[in-house]
Amino acid sequence: ALPFPRTIMYLFSIFLLELLAKQREDYMQEQQSNAPQNSMMSKLVNIFTSPSEAFEGISSSPGKASAWLFPFLAIFAISVLITYLLVTNETLKAQIVDAQAKSLQKAVESGRMTQQLADQQIEGMQNMGPGMFIAFGTIGSLVYICVYFFGSALFLWLAGKFGLKASAGYGKYLEVYGMSSWVGLLGALITTLLIVGMNTMYASPSAALAVLSDYDPTNDMHKYMSAANAFSIWQAAVLGIGLSKLSGKGTGAGMGVAFGLWLVWVVISVSLGIAR
Repeated sequence: ALPFPRTIMYLFSIFLLELLAKQREDYMQEQQSNAPQNSMMSKLVNIFTSPSEAFEGISSSPGKASAWLFPFLAIFAISVLITYLLVTNETLKAQIVDAQAKSLQKAVESGRMTQQLADQQIEGMQNMGPGMFIAFGTIGSLVYICVYFFGSALFLWLAGKFGLKASAGYGKYLEVYGMSSWVGLLGALITTLLIVGMNTMYASPSAALAVLSDYDPTNDMHKYMSAANAFSIWQAAVLGIGLSKLSGKGTGAGMGVAFGLWLVWVVISVSLGIAR
């Protein structure tokens, strides 16, 4: 029998694949019967197969909270699952503590923290029980996802308003970002499978796979390689298409804004130590 965490991932993967297959089947039936293609399931399928169709009419359609709420909740659920897998696997948990220790030692060397305080924090993490680890990880994930999710929509709105000269409100950009997040969600699932399969928290569908055996979370070049994630790039492309549809501008303009913001975020996250 598979270990419990892997059993969860296996069942979840089967569920997601069956869900996507069912949605694709429903979409094909809608096409054959000339039924309206604006249902949430059709849009979800189109995000992966035909993004331009998924965002068709988004600038004039009524606002839909479900467009961003469902992916937001799904991303949070995946983050909780990842936290559980990291904490219940001793090897992965040790990697978390080791990464934090390296980060704290770097702060000591730069004079931003005393060695005594760093040692206390490291000892606290080592002695923290699984339940407390999961609780702090879940709360931290929720805060991070909220800031990242709604903050991303805010910067998209600012870029759309001043860069693309679009009149759409913040809610529409939240919809566009939420819809594109399904690609990121699939990437998170693939990343989770890689983490479990390779038994390392640094595994991801990115250029960092080339240096995985020697990956150093304090090495900026390694973090840039990790940021070159196939699903992040895919999501940025889908986001660019959504921006072009929302603003009424060409696809090139939307892509330029999306990839420009993505590159800025990569540089900031690596510089501030947010990227892993």
